[in-house]
Amino acid sequence: MAERKETAKERTQRWMEREAERAEEGGRKEKKIRCSKCGKEVDEFLEIAGRILCIDCYAEEEMDETTAMSMPGEGGGGG
Repeated sequence: MAERKETAKERTQRWMEREAERAEEGGRKEKKIRCSKCGKEVDEFLEIAGRILCIDCYAEEEMDETTAMSMPGEGGGGG
């Protein structure tokens, strides 16, 4: 008798159930990720445009982008 192949939907469901069990058991270990800008290893990160950034580097980039785009006299409007 030929063995039945698992469908993509069944495989995804099996994977989700396995990950849920691991999370409940606390078996999922935190993985350290290296920031692509400063090289620091962190638990929490953001992925922006395919790059992994730590919170500090992300905040720094956001600040740089905001100040470069701001204009003198820019306000809330209402004039």
